[in-house]
Formats: sequence, C-alpha cells, structure tokens
Amino acid sequence: MTKNLPPSECMDFEGVNNALGNFGKFQIFVFFLACWGSFMPAMVVVAMSFLGRAPDHRCVVPSCDGNDTSFNESFVQWAIPENQQCKVYQRSEANITECEEEYFSNDTETSCSEWVYDTSLFTSTTVTEFDLVCDSDWLRPLAGSMYMLGMLLGAITIGDLADRFGRKMGILVSVLLLGGGGVLSAVSPNYTMFLVMRLLTGAGGVGLFQVTFVLAVEFIGAKWRTFVGIMIEVPFALGEAMTGVFAIFIRDWRWLQVAVTAPAFLLLSYMWLMPESVRWLVSQGRKSDAIKIINKAAKVNGVEVPKHLLEDTNPEIPTVDGTISVANSKDDLVKEDQPPKVKKTVLDLLKTPNMRRRSFNMFYCWAVCTLVYYGLSSNSGNLGGNIFVNFIATMLIEIPSYVFSYLVLDRMGRKGTLTFVLLLGGGACFISGFIPKEIEWLIVTLSLVGKFGIAAAFAIVYVYSAEIFPTEYRSVGIGACSMCARIGGILAPFISSLASIYQPLPLLVFGVLSIISGLLIILLPETVGCELPQTLQESEDFGRDQSIWYFSCCKSRSNDLTGEVNEGLEEQKI
Repeated sequence: MTKNLPPSECMDFEGVNNALGNFGKFQIFVFFLACWGSFMPAMVVVAMSFLGRAPDHRCVVPSCDGNDTSFNESFVQWAIPENQQCKVYQRSEANITECEEEYFSNDTETSCSEWVYDTSLFTSTTVTEFDLVCDSDWLRPLAGSMYMLGMLLGAITIGDLADRFGRKMGILVSVLLLGGGGVLSAVSPNYTMFLVMRLLTGAGGVGLFQVTFVLAVEFIGAKWRTFVGIMIEVPFALGEAMTGVFAIFIRDWRWLQVAVTAPAFLLLSYMWLMPESVRWLVSQGRKSDAIKIINKAAKVNGVEVPKHLLEDTNPEIPTVDGTISVANSKDDLVKEDQPPKVKKTVLDLLKTPNMRRRSFNMFYCWAVCTLVYYGLSSNSGNLGGNIFVNFIATMLIEIPSYVFSYLVLDRMGRKGTLTFVLLLGGGACFISGFIPKEIEWLIVTLSLVGKFGIAAAFAIVYVYSAEIFPTEYRSVGIGACSMCARIGGILAPFISSLASIYQPLPLLVFGVLSIISGLLIILLPETVGCELPQTLQESEDFGRDQSIWYFSCCKSRSNDLTGEVNEGLEEQKI
C-alpha cells in the first residue's frame, strides 16, 4: 500500500536536483560523509581474520608446563605426539610427577583440556582467550556468522526505523550499535557475550552503511547515481584494508577490536553535519524544513532553485517503506474509494516458468557472491607468506575491480560482464587450489584475481538484478536476493574454516561455486539498452527473442535504468 500526501506536501524532487546541480559542492560534501559511513563498518566486518585467528597450539603437559613456559619447549618432543595439537602422551605411571622422557609412554595418547599457544604473531586472539580449539573448534566461525546474521536483522529493523523516524535517527542507532557493541565485545568475559555483541555490531554496521548511502543518493541526480552506487565501495575497501594496518601494530585482540569499532562514535557528529532527507521530511509533512535544506544546498552550490519546483506539481508519493515511487498513471495511485492493493510477495515471482528460473538464478548468484567475497577475505590468512600483506592486498584489489565495473558495464552489457567476472574469479580460485603450497606467490596472485572477479560481480549483480525484476516487484525481488546473500555470508566463515582439514579446500569450493554461477548467468536475458519490463507478464515475455548466447545490446529503444534503480539497490548491501 502507499500513503497519499495532501497536495501541499508534494515536491518535484528530480527537478530540484537538476536545479541544484546533480553533483555540486553540497552533494559532494554529503557523499563525502556517506563515504565514512561506508569506511567505518568495513573495518569491523573483516576484523575476525585477525581477532579470531587460530595460532599453533599444543596440550599443556602436567608437571612440565608452568606459568612461564612457552609453546616450544624441549619436553614437547617426547610428551606431545608428532603433528598433534589436541593430544598428549600419557605417563607410564600415574603417580609420577617428574618431567623426564622415561616417564612418558609413547603408546598411549590422551585428550587434554588446557593448551599452550604460540604467541609469536599475536599475543592473544579470541581463540586463545576462550580456548576455541580441538573439540571447541567448530565454535570459531560462529563469530563471523553472527555478524552476518546481525546484518540481516539490521537491514530490516534499522531501515524501517530510518523510514519511520528519519535518517538521522537511523544513523544514531547504527552508531550506538556499531561502536557500543564493538567496545562491549572487547571486554566480553566469555564467548557467548562476544557473539551477542557481534550480532549487534553487524546490525549497526549495515544500518550505518545503508542509511548514509541512501541519504547521499537522495541529494544526487539520476545522472550520477550509477557512479555513486559503485564508487561508494571504494572507501569500503579502504576500510577493510585499514583493519590490516591496525593489526600490524596491535597484536592483542581486545585492543584491536576497540581500534576498529570505537572510531564509529565520531559519526555521532552527523547529527549536526549530515542534512536530513528532504524526501523524508516532505513525506512527514515537514515541507518547510525541507525547503530550508534545499535553500542551504542552493547557497553552497551557488545556484537558485525556481519556486515552482518547490510547489505541488509532482505526482511522486513515498511508500510506507520509505522508497520513492513515481506514479506513471492514475492506476498507480491509491485513492480513498479504492480497495487496498494486493500485497506483493516473492512467491508471485515463482508462479511463471521464466521468472521462476531467473529468480532462482539470481538468488544463487547473490548467495555465491556474498559467500565467496567474505570467504576470500577471511581466507587471506591461509595463503602463506606475510598474512598482513596478503590481507591488505586482498582488500585493495577491490578498488580496480569497481573501476573496471563502472567502465565496462554499459559497453559489455550486464550479462556479458557478470559472466566474465564470475568465470574469471572462479577459475582463478579453482586453479590456485592445485598449485603446490611452495609456490606462494602464484597462489596469492590467483587468489587476488579471484577477489577482483567476485568484487566486480558483487557490484554488477545489484544493477543487473534490478533490471531483471519488473518494476512492480523490484523491491520484493531485491529483498529476496538480499536474504539469500546473507545466507551466503553466514556460511562463508565455515567454508573458510575447511582450510584446517585441507588448506586449498576453501579456494576449490569458492572456485566451483563461482564457475557454476557464471555459467548459469548465460541463461538470463541481456538488459542493457532494452526497454525494461514493468509487470510480471512483461518480465515473463522479456528476452524471448534472445538466444542464450546473446550478449550485445538490444535493438529496442534505450531505457537504461541503472541510475534510477541505484537509489534503492545499495540499501540492501554492506
């Protein structure tokens, strides 16, 4: 359902944006603030690569280990079975307390409940703090999964809160969850509390990214929305890389956690620096406040906004979820004497054969993109060589991938570009799984190529999905895709943990999943340059005249939706 506004509360938003200048000084300032809203949560989302790193460990040997013993002691060679981290040799006689080789039986191994950790790289991690090894090893990936679950919950709750009470309120709650949850997790006395705080931190992180991005886009004209939608990922990559820089100098997990989360409190200044959404103010009947912000923007940009643009000439009406829909006909408006519109659900997309296949194809692609994206980030420490250099390089490789996506997306087409980057990334990951571990530089290089491909796919799939789903079901379709993406994110830490069984296994899994997705994308229609479908029936018929090998632009009149849809797309992502 939509909510009608009285005529006095309507405004020509696109006309106002054009009058202000689509990307003037004021919009650049708001976009700059939004970039920090992308940078801050990025530091936290990948922090478990260091916070939860599992160092080498061995069992505590009774009567041999004391308070001052280290991981490498002379008695280890006869008291600990070779290549065993969870077993210790049993003493030949139970009442003997001396630490001598002759008193240990090499025939009998027993499990232990205390461990000694190698602290040469990190003085402490959550693994050493909460003993997440051996029988408790399965608990370790939960920290990453809880963050992803928090992102899922935060995208729903904080997005709704920002629509009801304003974007600034959304920022305030997000900052408190991100910064407060992060600092509290750093002082967690047990792993349960740490996991709960990770969930809250994830909710705050995605909320901060989502709300600040939407605020920026609402001030930017359609011409620049594609650029903003992709380039907002650059500070996200820089934030991820900054975590690696912090980890070089901070080797204690509690202080590292504070370092990557406490700076979020600086964004409380956005309550004064960031302007409130003009669209939201108008939707709440606060048109005078909206006009004040528009006049301020006009003054900063050195332009004047014609008065008629601020009056009741636009049929735009905000929906209850805070997005803006442009009414193309009277049928799109809900009138008082009409019954409420039937609620649209994802099940509607699955009723017809073409849309069912395309929907499941997109659901799988989103899950794979998220799983491989975050999986490669957390797997960077398993590649060999310098873990800090590998980690930072894995994050920074995203920047050229976003530039590449922006430059070729219209030239190669959605389908061709997405297929290419998925096959490129998947193939690189798969091949790297067969490279001998002694050739570290080649494994790292192929892993970086894999991250380049999947990061580009992550950016492209948003635009492509919005064009595959019909206008009337676009929000429903993207929302369902986002849910599938979170499932992939929840599974990512567990796939990365498979390296403890066989080190190349995560890369092999990432490669196979990406290659399958790349091949499946071939079955979808090309959308660039096409007149995009508005209804389910139009979507069902869309692309019937295309071969599955058709990758070039359509002959229909150009109606590229990229700039228009980016406003709503990035709300779903972090």
